[in-house]
This record gives sequence, C-alpha cells and structure tokens, in this order.
Amino acid sequence: MSQFTDLDMLYDYEKDAAGAAMGYMTLATRAHHGDLRSIYLHLANEATNAHNKVSKLINQSGGIA
Repeated sequence: MSQFTDLDMLYDYEKDAAGAAMGYMTLATRAHHGDLRSIYLHLANEATNAHNKVSKLINQSGGIA
C-alpha cells in the first residue's frame, strides 16, 4: 500500500482545483442563458480561489506550485 504525504495530497487537490476552474470557465463560455453563465463564472472564481489557497500551502510545505 502506498504512503501519501500531505504534499502529495496538496498536489492532487491543486490539480483538481485547476481542472474545475478550467471546466467551469469553459461551460461559462458555452452557456447562452445569462443566469447560467453567471453561475458558472462564480464557480470558476471559487475554484480559482481554492487553487490559490492550496498553491500557497504547497509553497509553505516546501513544494513547488
């Protein structure tokens, strides 16, 4: 069984947050309904904020974000 470190988990979360931000932004560009586009943009912004926070944690833990 593999042993994952906290840094491994942070890298995985960073990857997922970046993917979510890209996905939501892509959906926002494809949405034709204004309210739906606004929701996707909000979700993309939240995912970007999460990515920013986890990147700082990676740097503080000695990793490279």
